[in-house]
Amino acid sequence: MLKFFSMLSLIMVCLFMLTACFGSSSVETGLNPAELIEIDDDYSTVVTLERGEILAVDMPNPLVKGYRISGASFDPSMLRMERFLEYSEDDENRARYLFTVLMDGSSDILIKMKPLQGGTEEVYRQVTIGTGESEGLF
Repeated sequence: MLKFFSMLSLIMVCLFMLTACFGSSSVETGLNPAELIEIDDDYSTVVTLERGEILAVDMPNPLVKGYRISGASFDPSMLRMERFLEYSEDDENRARYLFTVLMDGSSDILIKMKPLQGGTEEVYRQVTIGTGESEGLF
């Protein structure tokens, strides 16, 4: 009987891990972004959100130019990275970061890339986020 429960537990853990792996490989993340910004041709953009909202930053994957995305730099006290996804859409390789805004303020997200052949890391895209800031006089 103990072997049966051990085996059942092992199978459940394997199924859970398999589901988690496949669940993060598509654009459907289960998260509902308040804002989706696509940075295709621009280097940088500015967005205003509220605390608790989710931001999706979508961009072309620089693989065709001989680079790979190597990470993102951001203020972890203001933003929490939820997911990083790489996917194909209309025969184009794309990448998407999802962030949750944790507090009011202003911060930059620097998406970085590195040459496939090795070399110095560079900033690929920049997103400036403002939260809790009034947009008018009052």
